[in-house]
Order: sequence, then structure tokens, then C-alpha cells
Amino acid sequence: MCNTVFCVAFWNRTDDLAALDDHWHSPTAEFLVLWGRRRVGKTELLTHFAESRRSFYFEATDVAQVEQLADLSKELARISGNPLLVQQPLTSWTAALTAITQFVSDQPTVIVFDEYQYLARRESGLGSLINHWWRTVARDLPIVFVIAGSEVSFFEREVLAGETYGRRTGQMHVLPFGYRDAALFHPGYSPEDRIRTYAVCGGMPYYLERFTDDVPLREHLLRHTLYRDGFLYEEADLLLRQELPEPRNYMSVLRAIAQGHTKNSEVAHHTQLDSSQIGQIVATLERLQLVRTIRPVTATDRSNKTSYEILNGFLSYYFRFVDPAKSRLRTRHDAEQYLDEVVWPGIDAFVSKPAWELLCQEHVRDAESAAAVGVWWGMVPTGEGRRTKQQEIDIVALRHDRSVVATGSCKWTNSPLDRGEEDLLIRTEPFIPSAKSVTRHYFCSRESFTDGVHRLAENEPDRIRLVTPVDLYR
Repeated sequence: MCNTVFCVAFWNRTDDLAALDDHWHSPTAEFLVLWGRRRVGKTELLTHFAESRRSFYFEATDVAQVEQLADLSKELARISGNPLLVQQPLTSWTAALTAITQFVSDQPTVIVFDEYQYLARRESGLGSLINHWWRTVARDLPIVFVIAGSEVSFFEREVLAGETYGRRTGQMHVLPFGYRDAALFHPGYSPEDRIRTYAVCGGMPYYLERFTDDVPLREHLLRHTLYRDGFLYEEADLLLRQELPEPRNYMSVLRAIAQGHTKNSEVAHHTQLDSSQIGQIVATLERLQLVRTIRPVTATDRSNKTSYEILNGFLSYYFRFVDPAKSRLRTRHDAEQYLDEVVWPGIDAFVSKPAWELLCQEHVRDAESAAAVGVWWGMVPTGEGRRTKQQEIDIVALRHDRSVVATGSCKWTNSPLDRGEEDLLIRTEPFIPSAKSVTRHYFCSRESFTDGVHRLAENEPDRIRLVTPVDLYR
């Protein structure tokens, strides 16, 4: 029996499980590479897949090779019922692969090497040995062989583009949950608190399963992120040190972005690092899928209109609220005071961008079957002579021909969204490329809408769509 939270979280990996099941039913041997960020639920996915099938699952640890092989021998002895492997542990990877071949024999079997990066670092030729084993022996076995791990940069650089190239039969990148699946961890929360929780945790099941709805969200923030013994208090540091040998400058850049310095020049000024160095750091963080470079959705990839955004919700929260205050969070009383004075009063401003905007963009993408949805910004005349100012539109949805099908505005405030947002869209749309055939305006508000906006939607229901947090979870 598994606990309810874990089961609910896991049942929503339907696409991933279906893909693994397809490989299981393949008429030929399958060699899969599966990777995903730390805490994304990769191990739980593989464990769940393997437990209902004949399998050998080995999770490596960062110890000496002789200990890794001894651990593998003990687990293989337990699964196979061969006590000789305990009395005489395997002493080489050649012997280990031979033992696994004998275990598989002619019976359909799943073989998983999880946290493979630890094995590869202790045996530099392991990839070549596995390739030779696969080419000469394993591809003729009834086997689904999976190497998996949580170091994104290692897997993308060394495994996918390196040692398994030309051998693997498939690959799977395990991604965080979307906001709808994430909400199933706390169904008793209001839609607003589900969105706030998603903004803090992102779609990481390891975080979400602790934000249960029997405790108010603010209490979770206090216990898990602000108390010095909280399970997320050191999480960002551990995550970055796993991927980066010297994370200091990366942490400075993340902190700058989290605090609203989203342009290269702004980050450089805030961190006192060179602009070229900022570009290199951001490129690395993009490869790790922690940061993304944003351009106006109508622009090409070569556009020099760029800003930066942290993709990992918890990192964004951590570097906005926790990291700058660590010297202040010495006692529980300090943490409680900081929650009351800074974190809770500032949580909705944090949620408003980018989390609420991204969720609304996803809602519009689904509603319009759009090819792309994003933000747009550019210079727009003010109506005062030749003066212009930069204007930003929160939602711009594109058809497959790159023309604009819909635009919209997102507000996560205590006050209702007013008719001025409609006026802003009408005034700005002529300056958005390919926006001559806009068919709908979306207004997304945390609280409500003024009477003028409601009348507008009632009079033009096909053109005006109103969206609240409740609508996102219908």
C-alpha cells in the first residue's frame, strides 16, 4: 500500500507510463535513456513501472566502484535467489553484465540502472562496455534496459550525445507536473491557494507532496522554507551544487533575476559581472532547464529583445525570499516575524509574474488550439505628439501561420480588473506584428471584474472571455 498523496501524484504520469509500456510490449529488445531533474519523480516512475514486471532495479550511490559492485551483487542475489553472489561478489562490470544476462535468460525483464552518473564516474569505460554488451548480447534478449539519472547536464552531454548515441532505442525526459495535476496534492485548497502553491513548488512532486491541504499554505512556507531545519531550506544550494562545480556566480545571477532584474544589463549591474559572463551563465542555466530567455512571441530567435525568467518555481521563490534573508532567519521567532512582515505580504506579487501569466497563457493555448502563446512588448505611441513608451501585453496567441488569434491581460491583485485593459489591448494591437485578425480578448483576474468588463463580456461573448482561478481547474 502506498500513501494517498503518492498514489494521486503518480497516477497522473499516464503519458510516461504509456510510453514505457509501449517499450515493454516491443517485439525487440529496448535500450532507454531516462533523465529528469532532481526531485521530479523519476525514481518513483521507474519503480512503479518495474514493480509489476519481472525486473532488476539497481539505484547507484556515490561510493567506490568495489562497493557499487558489491551492492549490485547483493541486490541481484536477493532478486535472483542466488546466494553465491553474496559469498562471491562481482568484481568487474564485465562480470556484472554477464550475471545480468544470465538473470534475464529467456524471460521478459526490465533492467534499471538508476543514478547511472555515479557508476560512469567510477568506471570511465562503462559506456563502452555497455555498448559492446548491447551490440553482442543484450539486443537479442527479451529485455527493456534503462539507464537513468538526475544530472541533466551529464545525461544530455555524456549519455544522449555521447556513449549511447546509435545504441539506444528511445529516450524519455521526465518533466515536472502541470498545474492541474499538481493541484491534486492539495484538493482542499482554494483555487487561489493552489496557484500560490504551484508558484512556489512548480510541478515538483517531492515538494508538492509535503504541501498538504490539512495545513494552511503560509504554515507550509514557514515550516518548510524559512525554519532552518525545514526540508527546503537548503534545497536550492544542494540542487545547484549537484549540477555545477562552482555555483557562486550562478546563484548571484539567479538571485538578481528573482528580484526583478531580468535584462542582461540589469543582471550585470546588479551582480557586477561582465555582460558576456552573464550570457555564458544563463546559457548553462538554460541547458539545465532552470532559466529561459524570453523574446516577444512574434519575434525570431535572433531578436535582441530579450529578458530572463527562472523556470524552476522553487528557485524563483528561494532567491526572492529565502536566500537574501538567511542571516536574519536565525531562530524560529525570526522566521515567523519574517513571514509576517515580508513573505506573506509579498507572496501575491511573486505569484503574479511569471506563474499566473504562464498559467493563463496555457489556458489560452488550449482554448484557442494556438501554435504558440507568450508575452509581447514593444514601443507604442502615447498619443502625445511623437512620444512613445514601451508597452507589454501579457498574452499573445499565434495561429500556425504566425498571425495573432487572441490577446489578453492578466491581473493577480485585490482589485477587480477594469475596462482600461480592453482599451489598452485595442490601442496596442496595431503595433503587434500580424495582429490584424485578432478574434478574442482574454481577461484573467484573481479577484473579479468591474461591471463595465462584465457588460462587455455579456454583449460580446464570442469576443470577450473572462478567466478566474476557478476556470483554470474546471
